Amino acid sequence: MEEKRKVEVVFVKEYKSFIQLFKKKGKQDYVLNVGKIIKDKFNTKFIVPNKVQSFLLNYEIRKLLDKALTIKNKKYTRVIYLNGQLTPSSIQNAMFFMESEYEILDLEFLIIKSKNLDPDDIPTDDKLKIVTLD
Repeated sequence: MEEKRKVEVVFVKEYKSFIQLFKKKGKQDYVLNVGKIIKDKFNTKFIVPNKVQSFLLNYEIRKLLDKALTIKNKKYTRVIYLNGQLTPSSIQNAMFFMESEYEILDLEFLIIKSKNLDPDDIPTDDKLKIVTLD
């Protein structure tokens, strides 16, 4: 049986937090910009999406993740989940969604805790590793 491919999912509120930790985006990194998806697909800003918006947003995220994670050359080993509106529930929902949809992958979840991220925005979940920036 083939070993599961390891993919790291990094939750960030700002792209500069990712750059501070990893120095630059590599060829194996895929940026999933949730704010851009919302702007492009909905032409509106919302803080808490309604059920229809949530469904459509998850659909768009799934389309992009399918392209990035299920391609044959297995190019991407890290997904940068960029969302300026990160909340504990959005992180937990994203983790649950990815774990249930991509069982063929060994997913590791990481959040970058920066000065601009409120500690209350970090869920308490054993699956989520927290990395603090100085």
